[in-house]
Amino acid sequence: MAKKDFIAGHSIRLIHGGELYFDTLLELINECKHILHLQVYIFDLDNTGKNILRALENAAARGVSVFLVVDGFGSMSLGNEFADQMKMQNISFRFFSPLPFPGILQAGRRLHHKVCVADKKISLVGGINIADKYRGSNNELPWLDYALLVEGKVSEEISAVCERIFNKKFTLKPVRSKPKLIALEKEGVKVRMTRNDWIRGRNEISDAYKSMLGNANNEILLVTSYFIPSRRLLTILVRAANRGRKVNIVLGKVSDVPFIKPATQYLYGKMLRNGIRIFEYKEAVLHAKVCVVDQEWVSIGSLNLNHLSELLSLEMNLEVLDRNFGTALSNEFHELIQDHCVEVNVHDFEKERTLFLKFKSWISYKGIALFMRILSLLNRKNPND
Repeated sequence: MAKKDFIAGHSIRLIHGGELYFDTLLELINECKHILHLQVYIFDLDNTGKNILRALENAAARGVSVFLVVDGFGSMSLGNEFADQMKMQNISFRFFSPLPFPGILQAGRRLHHKVCVADKKISLVGGINIADKYRGSNNELPWLDYALLVEGKVSEEISAVCERIFNKKFTLKPVRSKPKLIALEKEGVKVRMTRNDWIRGRNEISDAYKSMLGNANNEILLVTSYFIPSRRLLTILVRAANRGRKVNIVLGKVSDVPFIKPATQYLYGKMLRNGIRIFEYKEAVLHAKVCVVDQEWVSIGSLNLNHLSELLSLEMNLEVLDRNFGTALSNEFHELIQDHCVEVNVHDFEKERTLFLKFKSWISYKGIALFMRILSLLNRKNPND
């Protein structure tokens, strides 16, 4: 397969998590005329989920071909009767790798997409699941997350990927692709859709991250959750900082997943001592997966920087190559750092690390890394989904 190029001629808009994201998603569904794909890891039937489901049912009732795929683990609370309900509403539906698993080989492979594409023309791709906690309320802030609304040619490709996943028609031959930056003389923004499906030989997002981070000339900005990077990626970040690049990483002060925070803190010392600045978002749970390099290259989507996303899950990101958008997003993240984060100081951090905390971080990091690798080994052969 040829190297995947950026496609020019798109209009894009950054969508923040919370009310704006779900209003945008509803608008996309409500204005769809012919065909709509929605794929998401978590779909809860709380108030937010019911609102989205009602919109999907209304779309199907007016003749739109609606295809809904949710992950069998992330959305297992829906229950088997949900499929029957969707059939009655003329919604084409399936669970990805449903529970109970046919065998242990299915234990870790997950559909981690958060994507909606309408009429093959306009798409919403990000890291936001469908549940109240991602929307927020009067008493609680939404989880910090982002998505990209894009209109243009790339939506045809996104729609085709969603269709293949729904029909279980995956790429059979391994695909080895590296990012290729091109400057097309067309109006509109350059956008590229990238995916991770390591088991089926596709690791486009991870390859793009390593290439762009390794070739950064000035600044790397990461706003990321569940941060337990591979040794190679961590080495790339450290080398960038040692070469004088500004490397700023925004992580969550708290995590919704046990042991993730102490596991991530296991890496703090090495990063801080090598000049990487770490900031912790203090307002709510951080769930974002965004990277900006040199105020020009941006990647937004579902990929977390850990072994689970790199080696097991099906992931989708959108990459943007645009100076105006990259600069605006970089400025926004610097304001986020200034107003809503606290910086981790290397001297204070190491001073506060008791032997117990160091051991907790070590055992959390090693345990999670080992667990993710075991799952990847169990899922390497004969994936049915």
